[in-house]
Amino acid sequence: MKKTLWKLLLLFGLTAAIYWFARPSAPGTSETPAAPPSAPQAVKPPQKAATVTAPAASAPITSPAQVQALLTPAQPGTFKRIEAPLPPPVKIPGGYAATTQPDPAREEAEEVALNLRNFSLRFGGNPVGTNAEITKALNGGNAAAANYLPASRRTNAVGELLDIWGTPYFFHQMSAQQMEIRSAGLDKTLWTQDDIIAQ
Repeated sequence: MKKTLWKLLLLFGLTAAIYWFARPSAPGTSETPAAPPSAPQAVKPPQKAATVTAPAASAPITSPAQVQALLTPAQPGTFKRIEAPLPPPVKIPGGYAATTQPDPAREEAEEVALNLRNFSLRFGGNPVGTNAEITKALNGGNAAAANYLPASRRTNAVGELLDIWGTPYFFHQMSAQQMEIRSAGLDKTLWTQDDIIAQ
């Protein structure tokens, strides 16, 4: 035990001695005293602070070597400003303006789809059957007598729900909780390019 304690003390003493002799000297102090001035010296004017210079407009930075060259100052105290390249202009795709305009037909189809999802959440599944049977179930013909049709609903003589062009919606049961609603669109023909689909 005593030997271990002495070894630790000796190790601590050696570490302290090495630190004492190897430490850097504080600024403004030196190990040897300065010699007295033999003659009066001229007072030096204060040095100007280093200036930061910004380079003229240059080509955009495209490689790591260019970045490293800019980060390494040419002279101590001078730095180069790194300018990020300008982003490319945004290209607006053709027909973008048309997609941002309100579309009453799509909004109505999505409202019907939303109401069907609400019906499914409340009753544990979608109504089944033809357009007229589904419309009846959504229009209060359910166990809670709840109405799930939009305020703008239109129906024909047989009770089918119609889109804004007067064509019956096509209901496609994808699963017990998911239903696809299809409007025939402006041409009033199903399965063509202008069909409106909502789920």
